[in-house]
Amino acid sequence: MRPESESEPERAPASVAVRFAWRFALCLALVLAATLRWGHALAEALLPLIAAEINALDNTYRIVALEVVQRGGEELIRIVVTLARCVVLPDGAHCADPRAQAQASTLLGHLTLPPTLAVAAVLAWPPASWREAAWRLPLLLVGLALLLALDVPMVLWASLWQLHVDAFAPGLFSPLLLWLDFVQSGGRMALGLVCAAGVLAAAHALAERGQVRRGVGG
Repeated sequence: MRPESESEPERAPASVAVRFAWRFALCLALVLAATLRWGHALAEALLPLIAAEINALDNTYRIVALEVVQRGGEELIRIVVTLARCVVLPDGAHCADPRAQAQASTLLGHLTLPPTLAVAAVLAWPPASWREAAWRLPLLLVGLALLLALDVPMVLWASLWQLHVDAFAPGLFSPLLLWLDFVQSGGRMALGLVCAAGVLAAAHALAERGQVRRGVGG
């Protein structure tokens, strides 16, 4: 039988993982409760930013409506557009009746899920110092902004684009549609956790660098 002193280091990582899992579950429950309470208001506040991003990415569409709607017991973010210009595909330009409308939607929960995972993970991981904790807030805000920009606006844009591809160029290779498939097949959860890992790593590195500089200066 090995001495107890040798088994302690082996149990330490498992103990840290268990404590983190408990903290993560608690933080996730609290953040989920907050998103259930204020998720609709958050989505409404972000609609102008979502519209601005889609307009900046593609001037093919003219947004008629972008709203949060209730359908079948679920809250959706829905976009309704008309064509502002012809759609150019490999087989040529397609010009529809400018009065015709197309729409796409995604669950409101898709907007809040990745930030919820990111915030819960960052809160659950204990900082090594107060400097590291102080760095986390601004880095988390940057990370959340990137998360929001990469998910729902891109999904709505890609869903509109897919309508044209399916109608006029089935099988067309499109990085935008690949991104849609990735996000819709579980990628948004991965994005939330990657965001949290990046925030934690960057905050730790910045705190350590600041401590080293003060040590050298002293």
